[in-house]
Amino acid sequence: MPAPEKKRRAATEELVPLVYQELRQVARRYFRNQRPGFTLRPTEVVDEACLHLIQHSRIEWESSEHFRAIATRKIWQVIVDHLKKRYARKRGGVPLASATASEEPAEESGAADDTPWQRVPLEGISVEWRDRTVDVLDLADALDALAAESARLKDVVMLHWFGGLKYSEVARCLGVSASTVEKDFRYALAWLNRRLTGNSEDVR
Repeated sequence: MPAPEKKRRAATEELVPLVYQELRQVARRYFRNQRPGFTLRPTEVVDEACLHLIQHSRIEWESSEHFRAIATRKIWQVIVDHLKKRYARKRGGVPLASATASEEPAEESGAADDTPWQRVPLEGISVEWRDRTVDVLDLADALDALAAESARLKDVVMLHWFGGLKYSEVARCLGVSASTVEKDFRYALAWLNRRLTGNSEDVR
């Protein structure tokens, strides 16, 4: 292992214990009020996120806050990836004609591709979004659409909203001014709110 990579890995290993309990609290918020049968656990998600950062991260950590923010984003991605696997076909949907009260998708029936689909929650997770809750996968789709417009806008949302960094801390991570981060965040929230609710009201 090259010396710089070994140094980054050692730095990451040192940071994990400093923020581990905070990260567990972050993960617990995602699992609040979820179904009793949900298979993911906060500790498992945090462990997977931290292990990935230890093994693969090439980031030069500026502080424990910087690491916590990036780890929070990784926790989000672990959850989203898990749910996407669970919704492997049509996001877990079944044809409307065969939809039932069951939470499990129907067996393949050879329905035509243009058959209307109804989404069936297999292991849906909702997350707090302003004054309401939204499905994690719906929010993930909206964030990906936002990133297509501007990757920095998504980074601002993830670092400030999910990572809990102050505007000044996000600014240092992204190499922009704090005022730019605040402006980006307000715009991104308004954009996401329109995407998720159809409401054109600006963020206040």
